[in-house]
Amino acid sequence: MTNENEKLTGFLPVNKPVGCTSYDCIRKIKKLVRPELGKKVRIGHAGTLDPFASGLMIIAIGRSFTKQLELLSGKDKTYQVRAKLGQLTTTLDCEGVVLEDKDCSYVTAQQLQQAIDQLGQQYKQVPPVYSAMKYQGQRMHELARGQKMSQEELGNIAYQKARVVMLYEVKLLSVKDSYFELVARVSKGTYIRALVDDIAQQLGLHAAAHVLDRLKIGNLSVERSTNLDDLKSVADIENSVVKNLEI
Repeated sequence: MTNENEKLTGFLPVNKPVGCTSYDCIRKIKKLVRPELGKKVRIGHAGTLDPFASGLMIIAIGRSFTKQLELLSGKDKTYQVRAKLGQLTTTLDCEGVVLEDKDCSYVTAQQLQQAIDQLGQQYKQVPPVYSAMKYQGQRMHELARGQKMSQEELGNIAYQKARVVMLYEVKLLSVKDSYFELVARVSKGTYIRALVDDIAQQLGLHAAAHVLDRLKIGNLSVERSTNLDDLKSVADIENSVVKNLEI
């Protein structure tokens, strides 16, 4: 590999916009670097973000850097989320089909804080049916969208995949007109869509995430990332890629 090519390998912290998938980000980076690095260049990322979500993604370019992704993906992550209380959707977010929508403007900040406290610092979380978790080689969201299984069957599979997640810090920011907003620092594998619904369930309700932004991976902040839309050339990547991440 030439010195010029080596400038393109490393870690690329990216701020993903709303509306694109995590793989859309990878696809864009591949299109830019392949003329220099070849079609066999390894590119990966340290944690998926849903299409409706925005925020920090760490993209690795080159084999020696993609090998480190497992370590990076294991870091705790910090999110800010705005959710609608009383709303249940098929995906637990604003993109799903609405199954239930109640006026919960009567719920107070004190009640929500008590619901958060009831979950404790760790609990067993059931992942959303619409998720990237795999069952018999297929993503759960592919099975759900393909309608090859009933909702009951999908729910049972999701229940079997429940795992303990850590809530290192959950700070309630606001409560107004059936919406609440919070910042959460959580362990690897925590679904924020599921977390807001689990909080609501402590009150006998449901909740759907409407705005979701990943603020940090470990100690690395989104402020230290490059907007995906600003990456338009090889030179842009050379100027943004780093060899080491202190997170």
